[in-house]
Amino acid sequence: MIRLISQVSDKSVEWVRDGLQKEEQCLGHFMRSSFEQSKLKPHVWDDRLIDFYRHGDSELMGYLVWNRRQEKRTMRTWIGHHLQRTTSKPISILTIGDGAGFDSLYLSLCGHNVIFSEESEPCLRFAETLFEQANRPLTIVNGIGEIERNSVDMIVCLDVLEHVPDPPAFVGELAARLRPGGRLIVHAPFFFVTWHNPTHLRSNIRYSGALNSLYTLNGLELIDGRTLWDPIVLKKCEPGETPQRNPTTMARLRIGGWLLATARVWNGPHNWIASRIMQRPV
Repeated sequence: MIRLISQVSDKSVEWVRDGLQKEEQCLGHFMRSSFEQSKLKPHVWDDRLIDFYRHGDSELMGYLVWNRRQEKRTMRTWIGHHLQRTTSKPISILTIGDGAGFDSLYLSLCGHNVIFSEESEPCLRFAETLFEQANRPLTIVNGIGEIERNSVDMIVCLDVLEHVPDPPAFVGELAARLRPGGRLIVHAPFFFVTWHNPTHLRSNIRYSGALNSLYTLNGLELIDGRTLWDPIVLKKCEPGETPQRNPTTMARLRIGGWLLATARVWNGPHNWIASRIMQRPV
């Protein structure tokens, strides 16, 4: 893994090894260090963030370590089980902002047709090499604008919405790409705005635990998910359609949504828990 990172980032093996050790001791180390050098203001949208995401190495290092965490592995496994329960044949899946490509590779190995979209150029090079070594096909697009409307069965969008300046508009663009009956799987810790993650936007805290302003208004209905919305599954419904839901699951999700929504008033407890996870060594 270290040699592969060195290859795609043009950094020495020693530099990569040292960087990964620091990142594993405290997740987000690279992001914070790079952000301080950029002179950007934390938690505030700036168009220069696009270049920061596109060309920086910090995204790659953070993605690699995050994907080793139990929290992320559990999320990925849950998505796989959801697909097993609900899908009997291969489907087309668009992954948005998957970074190093581990979720995309997992879904590909499950037999699905994966379309990959990622801003970070180092992450994109890593994902291409990862799929090549795994001998798996990968379709790469340069943003969701290249995806036809009503063309994909599922979109997986994990840990992306908290970074974008207009989450409802972004969700609307995603919903437009789903076929009728298609599903969006999403995780977005809007509440988590601390020194660990300077690119999480403070203006997006108001979407923590939100359904109507983000999803329902874009024709998406909540149908499944984990209690704390890590992640949730939403279906693109036809006008007037009422999707089938499990009452117990929906009760859990309503409780989870209420807990997340309290962060709009006070996100201190949420941030304390998330920060402890970030600082815990792998």
